[in-house]
Amino acid sequence: MPALVQLGPHDIPVDHPCADPALYEPDQQLLAYMLQDLRALVRRMHTGQIELQPYETCAWSVHDLQRRTVVCNPTGLAASTDVRIVGFFGERRGDSDTQGRIDQLERQLLTQFREFPGVLSYSSIELVDDYWANLVVHTDDGDREAWRNGRAHREAAEDASPDHYRSVRIHHGLLHGGVCSSNMIRLLRTKYWDYGEVSSGAPGWTAIRELDD
Repeated sequence: MPALVQLGPHDIPVDHPCADPALYEPDQQLLAYMLQDLRALVRRMHTGQIELQPYETCAWSVHDLQRRTVVCNPTGLAASTDVRIVGFFGERRGDSDTQGRIDQLERQLLTQFREFPGVLSYSSIELVDDYWANLVVHTDDGDREAWRNGRAHREAAEDASPDHYRSVRIHHGLLHGGVCSSNMIRLLRTKYWDYGEVSSGAPGWTAIRELDD
């Protein structure tokens, strides 16, 4: 495993475009977009337009691109308390041989949310050019670590990801006032994994960036 590189808030690492600080703006816009989808579901529940059951999956497509949200805890999402977020951005290799395995692991992750009650929701969106993004809303840092260390998540992150992705970046952040507030997500740190053009089974470069308050 390569040494973890510590990046400053504005550092631009040479030869690792996945960690360019210029990506923060589009990433934050996409996280806000997914958050708006989630807010719309919760508000429609409040007005009686729909009923949301715990761990219910809502799936739809926009311009033939897939979207999915798993509402793990409708009551928790409606609370006016601070929540944490995890934002995942992955650049897929486009290799169909690995697609089935990733899809299977994602299905396992979805079925295991009941084991992690602090996870409030999970959203996934397909983008063009083989990019995918996920948004996880949870209550505190311990929830994230418990889910991250689960068997299916560890297999996806440590074993399947190098074959399936060229690069991955994961943002950790905070949302004051909860999902139904009008506040924006505040990103706190980002972790990067650059697996390169050809997978060697492990990232050739990994880094973390702590952001200014």
